[in-house]
Parts: sequence; structure tokens; C-alpha cells
Amino acid sequence: MARPREFDQELVLDQAMHLFWEKGYERTSIQDLCKYTGIHRGSLYDTFGDKHELFLTCLDRFWQNAKGHSFFILEEPGAPKEVLERFFEMIIDNAMRDEKHRRGCFMINVAAELAPMDPNISKRVEAYNLSVENLFYSFLLRAQQAGSIKSKHSLRQLSRFLANTRQGLFVMGKSATDRKVLQDVYKVALSFIT
Repeated sequence: MARPREFDQELVLDQAMHLFWEKGYERTSIQDLCKYTGIHRGSLYDTFGDKHELFLTCLDRFWQNAKGHSFFILEEPGAPKEVLERFFEMIIDNAMRDEKHRRGCFMINVAAELAPMDPNISKRVEAYNLSVENLFYSFLLRAQQAGSIKSKHSLRQLSRFLANTRQGLFVMGKSATDRKVLQDVYKVALSFIT
């Protein structure tokens, strides 16, 4: 008879995700994961598989958590420009946290570190990017139907542009010291929409 697990799997996944986020995949060892999560190597393997399988599960968990964390702003009422300003200001807040926590977006970091070399990761990154694009597309479609969007570009092009702006803010936020630099980026992006 198997022993019942004596740890919270959701908590361990969150801890593993944050360690991968902080250190990157290659610099995180199984020993690091065991020490950080407080579970034994055997339990880690029995529950989550090897390091790569655990990492893929962490990527999936990140996306599930991220959907509700920041994109809810795109559902809020208001003029599109004001909603997008609130959205991008929150992205800048997240990107420019205190010096210790300027780690960017987990999925964007993974795209740079691993997506070109691992098809399973590449598929997840591509699906994530498409989901972000679709969230912007839905927002822009609602705004267009309300008569609030005037642009020579298609909604799909604008959605991709906004998704890329978001990614760029996270990357720039890792080293920027002046918030205004990041604000200039999204303000130019908004000029294409309203």
C-alpha cells in the first residue's frame, strides 16, 4: 500500500515555479528543487516526474495563474485608452519591482532561454503568446463595436502589437531605472489605437 503524500502539491508547484523563474531552468538542479520545496527527491519524481516534466507543469500553472492576475483589467469598463493605460501601468509596476524581484515574465524568460531548443516548451510559449494576443483581440473587438477604435491597422495586427509591447515592457523593466522610459513605450503603442 502506497504512503499518502505528506505535502501540498499546489504549494510545491508554486515553489518550484518561483525557483525556476528566479534561476532559470538550466541553473536549477533537482537538489535545489528538493531544498527549496522541502520534499525528498523520490517524492518529487513520484509526484511530478523528472525535472523537465515538473518544469512543463510549472509553465502550465503559470499561465493558469497569469490569466486572472493582470488581464482582468481588460474586462473593466472605461475608454479603451484609459483601460490600456491602467493595464500597462500595472505591467510596469510588476516589471520594476524592487531590485531583487526584477525577474521579468516567467514565460518570456522561458521563451528566450529554452523555446528555440525544446519543441514542448516552444509549443507552450506559442500557445501562451496566442492566448495573450487573443485577450487583446477580444478587448479591441469590444472597443471597436462600441465605436471607440479608429486605426488603419486590423484588430489582429493591433493585438499582436499590444502583446509585443507587453513583452517588451517586461524585458526593459529588468534593468530600467526610469519609469518614464517604459511609459513612453506604451504611450506610443496607444497612439496606434486611439
